[in-house]
Amino acid sequence: MTITRDSFDALLEWLDPDRDKAARQYEVIRAGLIRLFVSNGLADSEHYADETVDRVTKRLPEIRANYVNEPVRYFHGVARNVLREALRRREIATDVLPERSTSFRCSETDLAECLRKCWRALPLEKRELIHDYHVYDGHQKIESHKEMASELAISVGALRTRAHHVRVDLEHCVKQCMEANRHKNVVGNHNSSGVHKERQL
Repeated sequence: MTITRDSFDALLEWLDPDRDKAARQYEVIRAGLIRLFVSNGLADSEHYADETVDRVTKRLPEIRANYVNEPVRYFHGVARNVLREALRRREIATDVLPERSTSFRCSETDLAECLRKCWRALPLEKRELIHDYHVYDGHQKIESHKEMASELAISVGALRTRAHHVRVDLEHCVKQCMEANRHKNVVGNHNSSGVHKERQL
């Protein structure tokens, strides 16, 4: 959907009756969406941010009257759907590539591979928690945490604890994965060395 002037004006009015405040809030939301997509490895993050805005704008006439939460929360919900679709398309594309075309994987670091593996292993609700927890900076971050805590019916301190536990679990998983890779590399190098010596003999 191409955003028309009227539909964009309606979007800004939904964000805030004050036009200047609405414009600033729109820029903050869009910047947060871009960071969200970048953090998930999507190179064309601005495209996906605009796709999210397009979808929200298209649905606005349907949800405006009954939606009671902050608009930013709705943007985040739509962005998560866009993200899932984009990652799914990328996984399908990777799955169908011929074996000779996947050599680029060899250039990726073990850390990046382990992080991706552990990230995908996290339950969806934990991934969404970390996404939303780190989307904003400064004052917007504080307000976002308050909204998240309110939606979950917990305190901001409890929300902080949940996010910390998810990060600890993720770090632990990555460390285990890295250790496993190191062991595999050591064994592989040892075996290769043994084969080389046998050939020399």
